[in-house]
Amino acid sequence: MLTRFSDFNDWPSFGFAEFGRAAYPHTQLRRELDRLFGDFERATNQGSALGFEDDGKSFVLRADVPGLTESDFEISVANNTVTLKGERKVEAPEGYSQHRRERSAVRFAKSFQLPARVDADKVTATLKHGVLTLTLPRAAEAQPRQISVKAA
Repeated sequence: MLTRFSDFNDWPSFGFAEFGRAAYPHTQLRRELDRLFGDFERATNQGSALGFEDDGKSFVLRADVPGLTESDFEISVANNTVTLKGERKVEAPEGYSQHRRERSAVRFAKSFQLPARVDADKVTATLKHGVLTLTLPRAAEAQPRQISVKAA
């Protein structure tokens, strides 16, 4: 039996729309990432699993991107928006003729807004064993901080 759980933000707000947004701040980002990698999945005809974590100091995005190399990506961060572009070319080596091609070329581009400001100068991207990892440190003013209550 297959069960699908709905996102709470898809339910009627009953006048509590702002409460719902505050309770689920990453929902819009998750939808954008689902759309991004859903497009990639359709283009490559294979699954692209991804994960997005927030440890309070930085956001970490991990995506399975088999068959792509470091030079296949163009990633930029500006005004709290991340843009990810990628392309996989499938060409026969020089001097070879191609008799069968089941692999297809892939090109994708997507921009999405992060739920908090990040320090663009400290963003890193690594690719290891077909997994792209983007580490996006929060800007100092966007990091959560504890507020202590003092007696008046």
